[in-house]
Amino acid sequence: MPYSLDRRGRLVLAGFLLAMSVLYLATLDNGLRPGELAGGDLITHQYAQVQARPANAPGYPLYTLGGWLWFHGWRTLAQTLGIAINPVAVLGAYSTLWALIALTLLFLLLYDVTGSNLIITCGITLFYGVTYFFWYYSVTTEQYTSAVAQTLAVALLVHRWDAHRRDGYLYGLALLLGLCLAHLVTVLFMAPGVLLFLLTREPGLWRRGRLVGRGVLLALAPLLSYSFIYLRGAQHPEWRGAGTWPSTWAWFLDFLSTRQGRAELTWTLGPLAGGFPELMIAELTPLLLVCGVVGWGLLGRAYGLFYGLTALIYLVFGYIDRLGNWYQVLMPLYPLVLVGSGVTLARVWSARADRLWRGALVLLLAALIVPKAIESYPRADQRNRPEDTGLQPGETILAAQPPPGAAILGTVEEKLALDYLTIIAGRRPDLTALTTAQAAARLAQGEIVFVTPAAALYAAAATGLPLRYTAWSPGLLAAGAGHVPDVHPGDVMSVDRDVGDGLRLVGYRWGPGPHPGQWDVTLWLQATRTPTGSWALSLRLLNGETELAQQDHPAPALGFQPTDRLVPGETVADAFRFDLPAEAVPTGFRLILYRPLSDGRFLNLTVLDIAPGR
Repeated sequence: MPYSLDRRGRLVLAGFLLAMSVLYLATLDNGLRPGELAGGDLITHQYAQVQARPANAPGYPLYTLGGWLWFHGWRTLAQTLGIAINPVAVLGAYSTLWALIALTLLFLLLYDVTGSNLIITCGITLFYGVTYFFWYYSVTTEQYTSAVAQTLAVALLVHRWDAHRRDGYLYGLALLLGLCLAHLVTVLFMAPGVLLFLLTREPGLWRRGRLVGRGVLLALAPLLSYSFIYLRGAQHPEWRGAGTWPSTWAWFLDFLSTRQGRAELTWTLGPLAGGFPELMIAELTPLLLVCGVVGWGLLGRAYGLFYGLTALIYLVFGYIDRLGNWYQVLMPLYPLVLVGSGVTLARVWSARADRLWRGALVLLLAALIVPKAIESYPRADQRNRPEDTGLQPGETILAAQPPPGAAILGTVEEKLALDYLTIIAGRRPDLTALTTAQAAARLAQGEIVFVTPAAALYAAAATGLPLRYTAWSPGLLAAGAGHVPDVHPGDVMSVDRDVGDGLRLVGYRWGPGPHPGQWDVTLWLQATRTPTGSWALSLRLLNGETELAQQDHPAPALGFQPTDRLVPGETVADAFRFDLPAEAVPTGFRLILYRPLSDGRFLNLTVLDIAPGR
């Protein structure tokens, strides 16, 4: 029978949830690996929850809308308080929220089946909370902890209905099972066991027409949430993914069919392989796995059929798809096994009342929990992982301080990172990361496109256009099709110094860089005629006559605009960034234009010293 939590039980549950919250938040994902930005469930869910767009088919509409409210609620609060938030952590914390709900439901279910034994209840729930798969998905952006919570809610309502026989529990079951149609569909693997249990306990239940009718309506009601998927697909055709469809309706039906997901299933019969079922045994330990099955039987025939049939369906699916994502789909089965383990251990606890017996059982629980936590921690901990470098290319672009409304062409890695920082993190939302095709279209129309040095290595060949460059900053170029763009970031100090071969230094800009210890210098060279040579630039920072640092570029525009391709009147910029010791204070710079000779020597066109402010 169900037991209501008394004051002591509520305090234990509150303390347990507080401890698990600290554990999960301390290991919460706060960065992205380059591969994660390229695709997969994690990044798909993040974009879906931030933009209110369909996630993986069939779209998880209710879960996604909940994530949208969660993310934008925290973002609004942070903006109100004037603090910055890490979007990866906020989105990961949505999974943490569902994990804490799941642990609460598991605690309540174990409290019922163990006869209010708080030690067994808390021990088994803690064990589950530190298993690798549950812990990992509690701190990363995935939907699996919500599927676990939904599964445990169904099981808890089954037990509560059995104790009270109130129709409200049946309506709750109908709604929860119907929600599977708008969430993780495999949670419906519970439905046959639930129906079998209900009809075993009350065979005439199916004859209650009004009850059945209302239950069916409740089960189908979540399907209305798919109007969100249709609406967003109609508003944003670019979100539909790869493929062409004659209409939004055709796309919608194709999307709901989970064509991609079904194509990824292996559906292969044969010998056990792909870690099945070894991973499940390792995750739960052989002892608790055996205790779980025994515990189902100890609950009685009807419960044994309910849990056993559910497990059988899950295991058959896991066997058929054992080379796919079976280990994720089977996650909701793990806590059901632990419910049975709690029953068995509670019986063992009650077998003898002496302290030595029960103390040994407490030690057994500790011997299960502590090694599991130690084993899971290094893999489950997603905070500050050294491989989380996926956003660094985007950070480099932002550090280059693109002008307002800039359209930027970068490498695939740079585009993915910049998209995330502008769309998800909301930093510089005025910027647009372009594909090569989009950049080519803009350039062909005479627009200026900003290009990263890495992308400039292939941009001309990829766009099929005669691109010419000038530097915007030490990490960013401005490109035009057939002409050097005329862009000036402002605060340029004008000069008029002849440097030879038809080139004049017409301006410069210098000062501290964006980070401590950095110093930036930008130069503007103008062609009075087309130079006869391709001149390299060497820039040295000076303190008096002492050279503090040196950088060389094979040509202006970070090496991408040879001087002998300039036409009269064109001005090209070159930009340098130096990392200096803290005590180094530059007072000027030296510009040398030179070219290497075939004998290894260098021919200097000019050596020009500039002391700003003098």
